[in-house]
Amino acid sequence: MVNLIRSALNSIKLGYRIARLKLSHVNSAPTIEYNKIADSYDEHYLKYVGKSALEMFEKLQIISGQHILDLACGTGFFTHLLAEKVGNQGKVFAVDFSSSMLELNKKKAQEQNFSNIIFIQSDALSFLESLPDHSTDGVVCAWAIGFMDHRKLSQELERVVKPGGFIGLIENKASSMKDCADLLIKVMMDYPEAIVKNIDVNLPKDKKYLVKNFCQRNFLVQHAWDGSVIVPCKNGNEVVNHLMKSGGLSVLVDSLKKTIIPQFFDKFIEYANEQFAKGKDGLVKYEFCAVVGKKVYDTNVISKKVRKD
Repeated sequence: MVNLIRSALNSIKLGYRIARLKLSHVNSAPTIEYNKIADSYDEHYLKYVGKSALEMFEKLQIISGQHILDLACGTGFFTHLLAEKVGNQGKVFAVDFSSSMLELNKKKAQEQNFSNIIFIQSDALSFLESLPDHSTDGVVCAWAIGFMDHRKLSQELERVVKPGGFIGLIENKASSMKDCADLLIKVMMDYPEAIVKNIDVNLPKDKKYLVKNFCQRNFLVQHAWDGSVIVPCKNGNEVVNHLMKSGGLSVLVDSLKKTIIPQFFDKFIEYANEQFAKGKDGLVKYEFCAVVGKKVYDTNVISKKVRKD
């Protein structure tokens, strides 16, 4: 009975704390944490979701000589594929807010002798806003629109992409990592005082959301799909290790009181191990959605296509 009362009180405290943090507009920022995990990002994130991203790349209509933006380029998964595809006459603009990610991307590009990549440290929306109308042949953005205002992003993509150009977006869905998220909420209820910043992430619901928000005006939907990837973890320590080194907890870690972080994740490991002991599989499951669209001017064509799909 005492534990139930304590749990109820902590739940109220957590709800109150989250509400106050939202009103304060003191948001967590993943930049510092992403700088820390640049060296482990490929091995712990792209190793598993890379095939899904490659599927999107293969659907893009890239032509030699094009100028393409790689927004939130990270360590260069898309950057180098794009650079090879557009050739020496083309350009790839690799944009990321993380200096460490950009440096690693640049190092890998130099090792492959790419000379057609321009590296820019900036957040994606600010960079898009600095560009002239119809100034790029295509825009790729992987695993990052959750950190952006979708309405503004859609407007900027419509403005900067040339007619006949393309967009390729892929992102984790709001349902992604649900089992891990449930355990994290359980830990937050144990430590409501641990949360000191608002967690502001805006993940899409599914492919229909991407179509509705990014392909209703000047983009014709060419492909839209949902998918999932399970990361094989055997215990709570492996789950935390993966999430910490892949960037999966970057926003959360920045939102936590630093002195509580060790015990916070010790408790998460305890809860995760309880799930594994019960035979729970697929605790780390990424669910994602993607869309590829082509820029056109005839909005009637787009309307008919969306209704048909």
